[in-house]
Amino acid sequence: TGLATIAVSDTTIDATTLATRIDSYDTINGDGKTTGMTLASGATINVDADEVDHLLADETAGRLTISDQVITVTNAITVDQANLLGATTTGKLTATIATTETVTELATLSADGGTNDLTVVIRNADATAATALQLNTINAATAVAVDASNVTGLASDTLSNISTLLTAGNDTNQFTANSFSGLTAVTVSDTTIDVSDFIGAVDQANAATGNTSTVFTIAAGATINGGNEANFSALLTDETNNQVVISNQNLTVDSGTISVDNANLLAATTTGKLTASIDVTETVTELATLSAD
Repeated sequence: TGLATIAVSDTTIDATTLATRIDSYDTINGDGKTTGMTLASGATINVDADEVDHLLADETAGRLTISDQVITVTNAITVDQANLLGATTTGKLTATIATTETVTELATLSADGGTNDLTVVIRNADATAATALQLNTINAATAVAVDASNVTGLASDTLSNISTLLTAGNDTNQFTANSFSGLTAVTVSDTTIDVSDFIGAVDQANAATGNTSTVFTIAAGATINGGNEANFSALLTDETNNQVVISNQNLTVDSGTISVDNANLLAATTTGKLTASIDVTETVTELATLSAD
């Protein structure tokens, strides 16, 4: 009795066998004494999902020291289990997250800096529930491409978060090939939106879906600004393609001038205020066709 520590030299360790050995040595020790197992640096621990809690309990009880070991899990585990395993080692964690986990729970996965290989699927029940920020957070928690193929709508979020997500969504190293292919609706929460950034987000959505089926909804009374005539012409094209709903938003052309025709088109698309400078080359005859507001 009184065996305090045991150093395990194996480079590959089965967690079930390890747990059995720990229990047997504690039995030998008796009197409630605990034997502490140490593992070879960088060793791989193979653990079934059913054994994860036991493995973590042994570490918490001081019966096992895990520091830089690689942990590979067979079968699906919860987000909470993944976070606990990830926190217990600086080595790589390879695991599949249960597909029953909500997007809200998935967004609590710890960011790993590109270390852990977590297979994550956004469940169908959250097809329209996720924000871009949540999906960006999930993406940051794994080095494996996230499967967001069930996502058909993005809940209200900032254009910056949406742009980051859709750009990543078109990178198969970050999201699986079919991710966002069925995206039909995006809600932008900003009250001030840069037109160039907005057009870029629409373009990323088009790349993800392979068509122009994604409709962007902008906050009522928001201001779209920051661009030139070409940018706002592109905005009008997106509206013609039914990809953006413009109703009472304010439109401000900050750079350069616009034609009378484009001024009329922009004014006709919103009940909000249009602010722009008309091109000085326009004739008085053309200027007289400006729509009364």
